[in-house]
Amino acid sequence: MRQIKGWQQLSSLGLEFWLPLPIIGIAFWIASGFVTDYSLGLSGPSVEPFTIALDKNQPSEKILFIKVSVDKDLGTSQVNVKQATQVYRKQQFELNTTNREQMEAAIGRKLNLSPEEVRRLLRYQVKK
Repeated sequence: MRQIKGWQQLSSLGLEFWLPLPIIGIAFWIASGFVTDYSLGLSGPSVEPFTIALDKNQPSEKILFIKVSVDKDLGTSQVNVKQATQVYRKQQFELNTTNREQMEAAIGRKLNLSPEEVRRLLRYQVKK
């Protein structure tokens, strides 16, 4: 009868539920270790190395934008270029024209860009 009385005390405290939990936790821990070791040991698809190829047609320094301030009274255009190099770099130069086609051609020659790239990057500001 003594065993039954001890079991009743455990039952009243709810220990018949809590006592097996550490054993179940340790079993899951050990099983997950085996599953992890097995899955990491499998050979998966090989990954090709990532290579970066620079386009020879593009300038080595990426140009973020080209801003042109046109002064029609003086007949000149002030050009500001922002480039992304290891640090941001700004370039400024002046053109003696206000004609859009001539400005685009001169900027393209100066920065070694195609006319399409110049048009894509160009922003105008007209001074009055």
